Amino acid sequence: MIPFKLDYVIERTLQERPGEEQGILKRLAGVKLSPAEARAEWPRVLEHKWFVSERLGRDIGLRVAAIDYFENVRLPRHTRTSKSHAPWLRRATQAHGVMA
Repeated sequence: MIPFKLDYVIERTLQERPGEEQGILKRLAGVKLSPAEARAEWPRVLEHKWFVSERLGRDIGLRVAAIDYFENVRLPRHTRTSKSHAPWLRRATQAHGVMA
């Protein structure tokens, strides 16, 4: 079992200071969200942290979880097109017959 004591501390802090999710997610993952969006995404980031940590058998940390969540799970629609991929990624996937 993986201890998540830090999550408890963060949750307590957020309960005492509502609206902090926006600043925390900005610092962790560099995303700009409205307070309502941040409040809605925060539990999803924590769930993602738990899921990935369980899969890997180790605690991945909030920063990695937040970055991975926003980069790989909750991508804005405009970043899902192949035009947004770095040119090297497009070339690499095309060379291997993978659609980017």
